[in-house]
Amino acid sequence: MITKQTIMDFYEAFFNHQQFEAAQRLIAENYRQHNPGVGQGRAGLVEAFEAKFSSGEYFHLEVDRIVLEDEFAAVFLQSLDEQQQTKAHVVDLYRISGNQFVEHWDYFDRRK
Repeated sequence: MITKQTIMDFYEAFFNHQQFEAAQRLIAENYRQHNPGVGQGRAGLVEAFEAKFSSGEYFHLEVDRIVLEDEFAAVFLQSLDEQQQTKAHVVDLYRISGNQFVEHWDYFDRRK
């Protein structure tokens, strides 16, 4: 069962500590991505963030709130810069099936 803590742990491990193996449990292999800048499937997600992290650009996400109901999860967060200032507000929306994220949409409100 996916819980808010499961989601928090995933964000911390995958996005903030670049532990790509965290995707194995939570992201479905055939994950459908609606962000045109990220490839399809679990492999597409990992590939996109491997490239982002290897660019050397500072990247850190701070989760503000998680809403989890039925087959959907919404994660409200901030993308922070090195001074811990907000670069963007982000909302990730996931559809859940079989205790994994199977589909993803996102919204960015860039500050800089």
